Amino acid sequence: MIQLALETTGTNGSLAVLDGKSVLWDCRFGVLRRTAADIACQLDTSLRWCEDRGLSLDAISVAVGPGSFTGLRIAITTAKTLAYALALPVIPVGSLAAIAAVNLPDRQLGESGAANVLVGLNAYRRQVFAAEFSREELCRDNLIHHCHDRAEVVSRQDWDLRVADKLDRSDWAIAGDRSIVSDQVAETLHPVEPCDAVGVGWVAAGLVAGSTSQPPACYADPFSLAARYLKLSAAEEKAASR
Repeated sequence: MIQLALETTGTNGSLAVLDGKSVLWDCRFGVLRRTAADIACQLDTSLRWCEDRGLSLDAISVAVGPGSFTGLRIAITTAKTLAYALALPVIPVGSLAAIAAVNLPDRQLGESGAANVLVGLNAYRRQVFAAEFSREELCRDNLIHHCHDRAEVVSRQDWDLRVADKLDRSDWAIAGDRSIVSDQVAETLHPVEPCDAVGVGWVAAGLVAGSTSQPPACYADPFSLAARYLKLSAAEEKAASR
């Protein structure tokens, strides 16, 4: 399965082209200029790269949240439009599962490295989007559908307690935003080589391979695609309190 994976979970974004779980091409964008302005150029580059090599896309995978309210809409809208134009299925992927996948020291079962990953994204207003994953869940195609959309909103205090509990344990890795951890923890969050879009593609490939139905149950109609915000925006909370 040739897939184009997209994510704009935070202020930046990334794209990747994968054949199954093999990464063929990837890039990060939104660093020098706004993500919304940069994604079209990078998308054009990725599609031309595929065309030059005679590759036809079979699906589009996209991180659907949780994450930035504005950021998520950029990738989801792009995925919807492209999937409709090319008549391709869309595979929605949980953002935290994608981040966990690329932060596993080694994705092969039974190899050395952390067996679990704690992921956190800044949800602001003293809250964190958090989730815990095991290596087995992320790497076994028949198990990944149990965890790919796992995420919850927790208080900053609860998140700090989770981090403290796992910080000195060799069987745990911590991943996510540097803004929600102490300087001591931030030093352990080394940049990983694969971009988050690669994680989106890895999870999507596992969902397809682990499906027992045809077409795979993870395939979504582009028009049904929606962001998993998990919480109200500040404006919605203000309106609800009136």
